[in-house]
Amino acid sequence: MGLMPSCLLRDFIEIMFTDFVEEKKELILAIPKNRKLSDLPKIHQPTLIIWGEHDHLFPLEYAHKLKMHLGENAQLAIIKGAGQAINAEKSKEFNKQIKSFLIDFKRSQISPSAKQ
Repeated sequence: MGLMPSCLLRDFIEIMFTDFVEEKKELILAIPKNRKLSDLPKIHQPTLIIWGEHDHLFPLEYAHKLKMHLGENAQLAIIKGAGQAINAEKSKEFNKQIKSFLIDFKRSQISPSAKQ
């Protein structure tokens, strides 16, 4: 991990995923209740959606629906073997996706005459 001592990470995981489990489940299940994807505004800027393949809080199906809702300006990156905490679980892949997205975006902003 590098930035966080492993003992803190273990404590964080233990607290987040073992204490008050039922209450957290209820909270998470209530988040999408009575909400429609169509209520979300459209984003016209290039958008990167990063989703963990094994996210149990927000299933992968939601990622595909969000991508469809946002349209062709959205790019979906699914991180294999990751759950909800993608940036902690698969930090190298997470950073790689962001870097690639930003580089591609910057390249797309360069005018055709400047490329020659």
